[in-house]
Amino acid sequence: MCNVPCRVFIAAALLAGVLGSQTDPRLEQGPKPEAVGDKAMAATQLPIVTEAALKVLKDGGNAVDAMVTAVFLQHVNDFHQVSHFGSMSAVGYDARSGEFYALNAVSERPRADRGGHGDAGKVAIGGVVRGLEALAERFGTRPWPSYLEPAIRSAEEGVVVTSFMYGVNYGLLEAGDILENKEAREAYMPDGHLVPVGRRWKRPRLAETLRRVAAEGADYLYTGAWGQKFVKAANGKGFRVTIEDMAAYEPKWDEPVRFLYRGHEIFGSPPPDTGGLTVGANLNVLEHFDLKAMGHYSRSPETLEVMARAFGFVANNTRGAIRDPLAFLIPSALWLSKDFGKMGAAFVRNTMLRPGVSLKPAAPPAAPTAAPAGPLFSSDEGGDDPSLGSNHNVIVDEEGNWISMLHTGHGGAPGIFIDGVRATGSAARALTAGPGRRLVLPITAVLIARDGRPWLAMGTPGLPPQPVTEVLVNILDFGMPPRDAADAPRFWAASGEEPTIRIESRISKEVREGMAARGLKIQDLGDYNWHTGSMQIVWRDPETGKLHGATDPRRLGLVLGY
Repeated sequence: MCNVPCRVFIAAALLAGVLGSQTDPRLEQGPKPEAVGDKAMAATQLPIVTEAALKVLKDGGNAVDAMVTAVFLQHVNDFHQVSHFGSMSAVGYDARSGEFYALNAVSERPRADRGGHGDAGKVAIGGVVRGLEALAERFGTRPWPSYLEPAIRSAEEGVVVTSFMYGVNYGLLEAGDILENKEAREAYMPDGHLVPVGRRWKRPRLAETLRRVAAEGADYLYTGAWGQKFVKAANGKGFRVTIEDMAAYEPKWDEPVRFLYRGHEIFGSPPPDTGGLTVGANLNVLEHFDLKAMGHYSRSPETLEVMARAFGFVANNTRGAIRDPLAFLIPSALWLSKDFGKMGAAFVRNTMLRPGVSLKPAAPPAAPTAAPAGPLFSSDEGGDDPSLGSNHNVIVDEEGNWISMLHTGHGGAPGIFIDGVRATGSAARALTAGPGRRLVLPITAVLIARDGRPWLAMGTPGLPPQPVTEVLVNILDFGMPPRDAADAPRFWAASGEEPTIRIESRISKEVREGMAARGLKIQDLGDYNWHTGSMQIVWRDPETGKLHGATDPRRLGLVLGY
């Protein structure tokens, strides 16, 4: 995770651009153009990844072919965000069968009753490559090695270091994640220093690992040479994992979470991901308020308070109860029921300030509270500030296949770096006994359907449930075009003894004064803050039939179509 000096450095890097910008201007933060296409669309975190995905589509590949290629390439070019031994989760639509599906390939803990020593609770067996293999086997049309060719070439030629990447790498350096491992030092600091902005960062050992994965499949990372090295290294550091644990890992196919909001059919990531149920429950409560009549939350203190209290109600009721369904019963139907939504709305209404009462101080209001030092956001799913490690992609092909997928770190064990792969573990909740040992992560892939077919797909890295809910409200309640909905100010409702709303600064004076009158604290996050998410959105215009795409201004990204 990123400590306070790291955060200061990242903020400076992102605002000013470390050492100046010598890179593709599309690799900077800021507004990105909306894309329009007749047949296909790809939205990812980096131009090189989007371009590679689009090439696969133009060459006759489908959405899954493009996604698998994109993720392998993204692991090289967004190395600071994701891991080949990390986690992934997807929601998709198969045009041939007309069915929506979910694939969960998050990491899982080893069994504590295997092996003779060590702490199994510090190990997470990565699922992302096994998950990509499962996607390719079920839906793919291309030879497995072809998916890795762009990634291998990129690792050999080197990745252009952006200010964003440099800032995160500097944070890892200060946190000790690089210095504590000899191979990591050699990879990150080939000449004794971090590779500077604008230079190419070459990873020959990673390229060789990818060649072996291309030749041997995912087995190479589980029971092959890399997997055996991982078991030996983890056990040598006092952690417990066996080659039997590695061999037993399997991705899980499932049904997405499904719910309705104002007549729109929405599909989301199912448990053990928390996102689908959390967004569904949030909207279930908000459906009992006429948000459009109340006004947008950036201009209406009443709307902001209602949404913040609804988020808090749902978070408090679901916290710790969304777990691995292979081991636990989960009251999904309860949280998505109309009775729960009605109860939540009644709770929100009856915990607001009494009519006629104002808590606004007599003296002029103090200056807006700055964001505190330390983590801005935290969660019991994945520890503090996991927004440092994930990517979300959305891809649609000519045949009408859609896929929305997040892939991330959260795999390995502390201090592990093997053959170019950073696999430093996860603090996310998970068991080490029983059948349900998958990590609980706030992954929130979303698809919205009209007449049984996808209309819009979206997702974001980080802690997505609140930001995704806000963007959906912007689209479905306030009628914003998706690009504007993603650009609009976002907020984070933090519960506690003194409820605080952390919000991007583009809000009205009335909202600031209204929050003060309600006794709620505002913490400014600046005009744009990447910790509130980085949306990738693709949608089809119902009138023209054309595909549109948008990528968030808060991080890097590019969306392209044809």
